[in-house]
Amino acid sequence: MSNEIKVGLAVLMAVVVIFFGIRFLKDQPLFGGGYEVVVVFDDAQGLTPGAFVRLNGVNVGSVKSVRLSDDAREVYITMGIDGDVQIPRGVKVGTSGLSALGEVNIELTPPDGGDAGRPLIAGDTLRAISTPDLFDLLAGESTGLTARADSALFRAVSVFTTLDETLANSGDDVTAVLAQLRFLTQTATQTLLTERERVGETLASFQRAAGSAERLSNDLSTLGTDLSNDVAVDIRATTQTLRQTVDSNADSVSVTVAQLNRTLRNAESALAQLTLLSTELEQTLALAKSDSSSLGLLLRDPSLYHNANSAAASLQQLLQDVQRDPGRYAKELDLIRVF
Repeated sequence: MSNEIKVGLAVLMAVVVIFFGIRFLKDQPLFGGGYEVVVVFDDAQGLTPGAFVRLNGVNVGSVKSVRLSDDAREVYITMGIDGDVQIPRGVKVGTSGLSALGEVNIELTPPDGGDAGRPLIAGDTLRAISTPDLFDLLAGESTGLTARADSALFRAVSVFTTLDETLANSGDDVTAVLAQLRFLTQTATQTLLTERERVGETLASFQRAAGSAERLSNDLSTLGTDLSNDVAVDIRATTQTLRQTVDSNADSVSVTVAQLNRTLRNAESALAQLTLLSTELEQTLALAKSDSSSLGLLLRDPSLYHNANSAAASLQQLLQDVQRDPGRYAKELDLIRVF
C-alpha cells in the first residue's frame, strides 16, 4: 500500500473521529435519528449552539442554531431532540443557568396530564416563556438594597456621633458614676466577707428546717396510713355487725313484710270499693241532671213541684175540715163500715 493511500485513510479516520467527537461533546446523537423543533424567544439570554435541552433535568437534545428574526424583535432557536424522546404538545419552554458564566440551557417542563397533547414532530414551533436571569434580578434588587444599606449606615454614624458627643460632654458624670459603682462593689464585697459566718449559719438553719419538714411529712404520711387502716378495720367490723343483725332479725322482718303486704291488699280492696262507690255516685248525679229520668224530672220539672204543693195545700185544708167537723166524716166512716 502506497504512502498516499495511508495518508488519505489517516485523514479520513481523523475526520470521522473529529466528527463523532464533536457530536459526542455536544451531547448529540452520534448517528442522527432525531427531529428538530423551533422555539421563539423574546430574549435568548445568552443561548448558544450546543447548549443542552433538558426535560425534567434530563438531557434530551441540544441547540442547533440561534438566529434573530427579520425585525430583530424575536429570537428563533432550533432544538435537536433525540429520536427516542417524545415531548407532549403544551410543554413549557424556558431557560436556566447564568448568562454571566456562559452556562445557559433550555429547560422543558411537561404540562399536566389533562393539558398534554399529541407529541411534537419535526417542524413544530413553540413559544418560550420569559425567565429573567438571576444576575438581572440581583442587579434590579441591588439598587434598593444599596439605598437601604446607605441609609442604615448614615443612621448608625449619626447615632455613634451623638453618643461620642454625649460621652465627651458628660465625662465627669460618667467618671462619678463609675466611682460610685466601684464603691458599691467594694462595700458589697466587704459586707459578704464580714457576714460570711452568719450567712453560713443561716444556710445551716435552712437545712435543719428542711430536714424537720421532711421528717414531719414522713410522720404525717405514717399517721395517715395508720388512720386509713384503723378506719378500714372499723368499717369492716360495722359491716359485719349489720350483717349479723339483719341475719338474726330475718324472721321478724319477714313477718313485718307479710303484714305490710296484707295491709296493702286491704287498702287496694278499699280503694276498689271507693272507686265503685264513686262511679255509682257519678251515675246518680248524671240521672239527676238528665231530663229523661224520673229523678231528673222530680228535681228539675216545676210542674211536679206545683202539683205537690197543691196536693199538700188540699191535704192541709182537709185536715182543717176534719178538725172543725169530725162528726161529718164519722158518719161517712159509719156508712163505709155498713157497706
